[in-house]
Amino acid sequence: MLDNRKDLTKNKFLGNKLEIFQFSNGYRGNMDSVLVAASVAAESGQKVLELGSGNGVALCCLLYRISDLEVFGIEIDKRAADLCRQNIIFNKFKATILNSDLTTNIRELQSVSFDHVFMNPPYFKRNSVKKSPTPSSRQAKVETVALSDWFSVAKKRCKPKGKVTIIQRIERLPEIIKCLDGYFGQITVQPISSFKDTTPKTVIVQATRSSSGAFKLLAPKIVHKRNLLTGKVLYEDEFKKILGSGHPLRLY
Repeated sequence: MLDNRKDLTKNKFLGNKLEIFQFSNGYRGNMDSVLVAASVAAESGQKVLELGSGNGVALCCLLYRISDLEVFGIEIDKRAADLCRQNIIFNKFKATILNSDLTTNIRELQSVSFDHVFMNPPYFKRNSVKKSPTPSSRQAKVETVALSDWFSVAKKRCKPKGKVTIIQRIERLPEIIKCLDGYFGQITVQPISSFKDTTPKTVIVQATRSSSGAFKLLAPKIVHKRNLLTGKVLYEDEFKKILGSGHPLRLY
C-alpha cells in the first residue's frame, strides 16, 4: 500500500479533492503543475498527451476537471512513471503512462495524434544552475533533453488545429517562440506574476498546429495579493478557484 511507504508523502491538491503520493526526497508537483493543466482547453472525448508526466499531479488535475478524455503521459523516470500510474488509479482516473525517453520512437504512439499536447519541462538549461543531489529532482529541474526536442515531439503528435501548451520561465520565451515557428500559429503568451508589483517570472504559452492565427501577448495574471490590514498573503480570486476548485485558466 502506498500509505505504508516511508519514501512517500500524501499531498492534497485542488482543495483536498485530489490526494497525490509524492516522493519525500525528489521532485514534487507544485502550483505550476496545476496551472498548466488548468490551461489545457480540452473537451470530453478528445485525446490529450502530457510530455513529462512526473508523478501525475497535472494529469490528475486535468482528469478531475474534464471527464471522458483519452489520456497518455510520457515519463523518462521509471519510479515516477510507476508512481504516476498508481496516483491515477488511486484517484479513480484512467490514463496510459509510458516510461520512455521523449526522443525515442514510442511504438504505442506511432499511429496516435492528439487534440492537446501539454508540458511542464525542466526550467533550467544544463550547467546553468547548481545540480541537486537527488537524481529525480535534478532530472525534473535541469534539462537532459533540449527544449527543441520537446517541441519536435509535440509537432509530431499534435493534430492539425490541435493545441500545444507549455509553462516555462519567462526568460526562455524567445526559445519557445523559435521552436513554434513554422509549425504553430495563433500563439498566445500569458505571463504570470506573483504580485501586482513584481515582474513576471513564469509564462504559459499556447499555440495551434497548422494555424495562421494572430499572435497575442496577454496582460500578466496576478497570483497573490496582500491583506492591507494584516499583511497576510492571499490568492487572487481567479487563482483561488483554479488551485482550490479545479477551475480552468482562461487564456484570453
